[in-house]
Amino acid sequence: SANRMVEAARGELNRYIPDIYIYTDVYKGAESGLSPGFGISLVAETTTGALLTAELCAQAGDAPEDVGRDAAQRLLHEIARGGCFDSAHQWQALLLMTLGPEHAAKTRFGKLTPFSIQYLRDLRVFFNTTFKIKPDNQSVLLTCLGTGFTNVGKKTT
Repeated sequence: SANRMVEAARGELNRYIPDIYIYTDVYKGAESGLSPGFGISLVAETTTGALLTAELCAQAGDAPEDVGRDAAQRLLHEIARGGCFDSAHQWQALLLMTLGPEHAAKTRFGKLTPFSIQYLRDLRVFFNTTFKIKPDNQSVLLTCLGTGFTNVGKKTT
């Protein structure tokens, strides 16, 4: 099923770029934790070094070809969104910007997800951190001042 997923994903992605490399890592039986399912994770690297991802796990009755094709379409959707972070990882970048040093942190996102919009509200409530949001074509530039958070429980020498 891994080869069938890869071929379906490759067929979808080759329409846009012919130089596609997909690595398979297959586990069966006890090595897989006795998992009866399968899934695929696809990663695209932009010319600026940003990594965009799409993952999909099969549901009962799904064909490997459908999973591979759907995952490739999700990856293409993430690429079309633009920005430096895919929609599944926007919140992590926002948290790191908030907890970072007390200077301006800036990054570019594609369209913000509803989760990220609510997360920005939560960061304002919990950390009193506000973000400057500047729309730019099909992306959004977010800037904030980090809180300078330090782990007081960490031992120092």
